[in-house]
Amino acid sequence: MASDACWRRLSWWFGLSCWLLAGCRTAPPSLDLVRRSEPLLGTFVTITAYGENRHGVNAAVSASFEEFRRIDSLMSIHRADSELSRLNARADAGPVVVSPDLFRVITKAQEIAGETEGSFDVTIRPLADLWGFIWKEYRLPTDAQLKAVLPRVNYRLVQLDAEKRTVHFLATGVSLDLGGIAKGYAVDCAIEKMRSIGFTNAMVKAGGDLRVIGVPPGKTNWMVQLEDPGKAGRRTRIPLRDAALSTSGNYENYFEVDGVRYSHILNPRTGLPVQGIAACTVIAPTCIESDAMATACFVYGVEKSLAKFGARFPTQFTLMPTNGAQEVWSIRKGDSFPAGGSNCVRD
Repeated sequence: MASDACWRRLSWWFGLSCWLLAGCRTAPPSLDLVRRSEPLLGTFVTITAYGENRHGVNAAVSASFEEFRRIDSLMSIHRADSELSRLNARADAGPVVVSPDLFRVITKAQEIAGETEGSFDVTIRPLADLWGFIWKEYRLPTDAQLKAVLPRVNYRLVQLDAEKRTVHFLATGVSLDLGGIAKGYAVDCAIEKMRSIGFTNAMVKAGGDLRVIGVPPGKTNWMVQLEDPGKAGRRTRIPLRDAALSTSGNYENYFEVDGVRYSHILNPRTGLPVQGIAACTVIAPTCIESDAMATACFVYGVEKSLAKFGARFPTQFTLMPTNGAQEVWSIRKGDSFPAGGSNCVRD
């Protein structure tokens, strides 16, 4: 008999196939719309929801925003009082008991690190600090500085004990940065909060990470926009239903020196920013998966990612132009990635 996780994934793929065939039911057309946006987790979080009672929808949206604040208090590296900051300060001295949420996120990060040969690695923090990406105080490190930091960046230096729910760093100077996965987890928590209150037609979006459940009234799916890496105002719109989508890109947190762009997406093995890829978009059942896999595949590379994960996670890469005068950036995507509609949408 298949496991619960297997049945959940089969159910998700069945729903995705149903959506692609446009044979699914639509939401009642009489539902009220509530849409609100707040600055949280270093980005703008927007929650869109439909329901029969506007007051009830507003309450559910407020409760969902509280989930973002709760996750921020646990996993922010920008807060000295967060649980993650306390863990980073203590875990090299011995095992530290952590909350179920933090343990769940670190466990998932370690799982994806193993699947991607360390391309996704939450021990990246010392490197991100060295390059100045965490506080946007950018600088080019020397080869000697990189050589000194790289031994502290390796997901295998994090030891987990599921029974005791502890985290232990196996070397001095190890430090975790959950920026590539925590936002997706917060989106999932907000969606689950919405569901628990009884609202099943909603979109939660936090920067490049989003997840949708149900559909807008009278529609068969949500239409979501993919950012234009060239910042020319052209966005691709794709249909999405009961799934999560995340995009990792080199166009938000970066600096340039002598015409070379250095982005915050670092290869944990070399210590250097990934070059040649502008964006990687991944669709998954949950946002914790799409968030981490978008970063993981960005580092893992186009060919290896599409070969190993393309059938499991619909994936699209936007590649940097090889010619500075080139206007249309090249696209590589797996067969399961949905076709865009009304692309070249301009502001």
